[in-house]
Amino acid sequence: MANKAFEGGGDGTPAETVMEEGRMSPFSFLGWKKSPSPESRHTFPPSTTEKALVYYNLSVKNLSYKVKTKVKKVVQDKVLLNNVTARANHSEVLAIVGPSGSSKTTFLDALAGRIDPRSLHGQILVNQSPIDAAFKRVSGYVMQDDALFPCLTTRETLLFSARLRLPGSMSYQEKAQRVDSLIQQLGLVSCADTYVGDHKIRGVSGGERRRVSIGVDLIHDPSVLFLDEPTSGLDSTSALQVMQILSQMAVTRHRTVLLTIHQPSYRLIETINKFLVLARGNVIYHGGISGMADHFSGLGHSMPAHVNVVEYALDVIDDNQDQPEGLQKLLESQKKSEGIKEIKMLNSSTDESTSAEIYKPAFANSFISESIVLGQRNLLNIFRSKELFLGRVGLMVVVGLTMATLFLHSHHTRKGVQQRVGYIGFTLALFIFTSTEALPIFLSERQIFIRETSRGAYRASTYTMAQAAVILPFLFVLATIYSLISYFAIGLVTNAGAFFFFVLILFLTLAVANALVSFVGSIVPDYSAGQSLATAICSYFFLFSGFFITRTGIPKYWIWIHYLSIFKYPYEALLANEFNHLPGVIWYDNLDSNAILSSYALGKVHIWIDVVVLIVFTIMYRVLFYMALRFNTKNLRK
Repeated sequence: MANKAFEGGGDGTPAETVMEEGRMSPFSFLGWKKSPSPESRHTFPPSTTEKALVYYNLSVKNLSYKVKTKVKKVVQDKVLLNNVTARANHSEVLAIVGPSGSSKTTFLDALAGRIDPRSLHGQILVNQSPIDAAFKRVSGYVMQDDALFPCLTTRETLLFSARLRLPGSMSYQEKAQRVDSLIQQLGLVSCADTYVGDHKIRGVSGGERRRVSIGVDLIHDPSVLFLDEPTSGLDSTSALQVMQILSQMAVTRHRTVLLTIHQPSYRLIETINKFLVLARGNVIYHGGISGMADHFSGLGHSMPAHVNVVEYALDVIDDNQDQPEGLQKLLESQKKSEGIKEIKMLNSSTDESTSAEIYKPAFANSFISESIVLGQRNLLNIFRSKELFLGRVGLMVVVGLTMATLFLHSHHTRKGVQQRVGYIGFTLALFIFTSTEALPIFLSERQIFIRETSRGAYRASTYTMAQAAVILPFLFVLATIYSLISYFAIGLVTNAGAFFFFVLILFLTLAVANALVSFVGSIVPDYSAGQSLATAICSYFFLFSGFFITRTGIPKYWIWIHYLSIFKYPYEALLANEFNHLPGVIWYDNLDSNAILSSYALGKVHIWIDVVVLIVFTIMYRVLFYMALRFNTKNLRK
C-alpha cells in the first residue's frame, strides 16, 4: 500500500528522503508517479520572520485516566485510559480508531492539554521532555464541531485568525499572502468571499466549512495538529480532500498530525501512516496498516475478502469485547507482539529538536494589537447582524415615540409628577431588561472563544476589553436616539446640562446592564439557564430599587439588595436631575422639588456619586466577566 512509502525505501533511505526525491508519494493511489514538485505545491510563502522548521515527536508512556461515576447511588471509578503507550512522529499521520466508547477523543484531549494534568497518570513527552503549557503555541486543535462566525467570509475568518496567531513582526501583507496560499491549499478559492453561514445564514457547504475550521488552526503552521473526527458528516469526496490536505501537510512541512476517525474507507487509509487502535481505553494495536491484518490474523481471525482492514479490526474487537475475558485475549496479544518493540523504540529514539526549542512566547501579539484585531472583528459582526443592530435601534425609536405621545407635554401638576416618575421607571426597566440580548450573543461566541484561547490565540483580557470597546459606542447611540425622541416631547426640564446628564445616565444604565448580562452568560451552561438567572437578578434589582417600595419601607434584612440594585442609582439620579434642576419652580400643592424628592424617600441625592457608582458597577461586572472567562471557560476535563 501507499503507506509503505512512509517506512522508507528498500535501500534503507529515510521516508522523508524518498518523498523529496519523488520516488514515492502518499497519493500514489491517485495515479501520481511522484510527489508534486515544490513549485506546484500550495505551501506557505516564506517569511523573513520565520525560522527553520522544528520537528516534534510525541511519546506517551503508561498513560491512565479515570473519572468518578455514580451507579445506583454508588460512586465508582471508571477507567477511560488504561496504561496507553504510543508514539506520534513528525512527517506522519497517526489515526486513532476504535469502536464507540473506546476513548478516542479522550486520548486526543489528553495529548492536546484539554484534560487537567492532575487527573492523568503516566507520561506525555514531546521530544523526550515533559509537555507544558507552551506546547499549545506550537500546536493546533480542530474540534469536531465547527465553531465559526457565520457573518464572516472564508477569507475574513482566516485573515482574523492569521492576525491573531501569527507574530506581530510579520507585516499585514505577509499574513494576507499566507491566507491566500492557504485558501488555495484547502481548495476554498471558489468560496473565499462567501459567508461561512450557519443554520440561519446561507453560506459555504459542510465540507467547505470543515476545511475552514481546519484552516483556522492551520494558519500559524502548527508543528503538531490534533483533529477530532475531521471527516465527520462529510461525503466521501470531501472527506478524501480533507485527508489529502492533512497528509500532504505532514509530508511537505514535516508536521505531526494526530486525528480520530470512525471507519476510514480504503482511500482514506491510504493517507494515514500509523494507526492506534483502542478498545475501552486499552491499546489493541499500534503500528502501520501493513501489519494490522497479520496481527489480528494471528488471533485466529481470517480477514474476509473485500473488507477494509480497519473495519475488520473493529469487527474483531466488537466480537470479543462483549465476551467474558474476550478483550483480555486481545490485550495479551498486543503486549506480546508489540509491547517489547514499542518500549525499545521509545527508550532508544532520538529527536531532532531539543526541549528548549518548544518554548515560545505565551502570545504571538501584544495586548494592544490583540485588542484592535478583536475589536474590528466584533464591530464587523455587529454591523452584519442586521436583525440585532436594526432591531435594537428600531425598538428605541418605537418605544421612544410611544412614551412621547403617551406623556406628551406633561405639566407641573400632580399628574405631571406621576407621569415623569412613571416615564423614568419604565425607561430604566426597558433599558435593563432588553439588555439580555447580550446573553445569546456571548453564548454563541463562547465555543469560539474557548477554541481560540485554548490554543493561545489571544488573552481573555483583550477579549473583554475589545467587547466593551465595541459595544459601548453602540449603547451610547441607543441612549441618544431614545432621549432625542422622548425627552423634549414629554416636557422634561429644558436645560442643555440636564439633557446631556439624562443621556449619560441612560448610557451608563445600558453599560452596567450589558456588563451584568455578559457576566451571567459566562457562568451559565446554556441560554435557558442564563435567561432565567439574568431575568431573576434584574427583577429583584427592580423590586428593591425604590420604585415599588421606598427605601425607608424596605426591611433591614433586605436593604443590602437595595444598595446593590443597578436600578437604584439611575432612578434617583434621573429624578433628582428633573426635580432639582429648576429649584425656583413651585409644583402642585405648593410643594417644591425637595419636597417631591422627600415624598419618594430619596432624601438628599448626590447625582455625581450615583454616576461614580454606575461606573464602578460597570467595571466590577466587566472584571467578573473577565475572571469567569479566565477560570470558568478553560474547557478542561477533570
